[in-house]
Amino acid sequence: MSNSNILDERYVVQPSAKFSPGEVFKIYWSEPLGAGRTQTATEYETRSHLGQKFYFGFRRFIVIANDEGHCTCVPILTYEQRGCTKRGVKPSKHGIVYAKGGQPLLLEREPNLGFDPVQLVLDYGTEKIAKESRINYAKLVTVEHNVKVFFIGRIVQSDFVNIVTGAVDKCWMVKNRR
Repeated sequence: MSNSNILDERYVVQPSAKFSPGEVFKIYWSEPLGAGRTQTATEYETRSHLGQKFYFGFRRFIVIANDEGHCTCVPILTYEQRGCTKRGVKPSKHGIVYAKGGQPLLLEREPNLGFDPVQLVLDYGTEKIAKESRINYAKLVTVEHNVKVFFIGRIVQSDFVNIVTGAVDKCWMVKNRR
């Protein structure tokens, strides 16, 4: 097996206490592939024994709330490096995430997003955040604590308190729960 097929040693199972709100981690992730979706250079596709296509690759998440054995997160997505210009993406449910010291910028022809930008403090010089990175505040995801993750940084506290939590709450309140 080549070294490119081995998960970086920084990916480890972490204690539940590590999953504090505002922390950002990377995980090797898979989910069903939507119709018409194409793979990118850093993503892969496979089929299950039932013929369903699946995406797998590295995904970043922001911890919103922590619980015993799992946490609730929102994903950081680039939408194939198209940000919210990608067809079908709802800009009103998104906000920009950018590295502290950088500048949040809309992409060419990208509409205004629903929420203010937030800063991410990266812990490692080797980690980068793409300019197309968008937080989908409407997509709450449960991540179990028994999987290997790599904590890469955290959202600036004031941005987490003043923007992230309000954005998640606002998106939750407008969901149809009947």
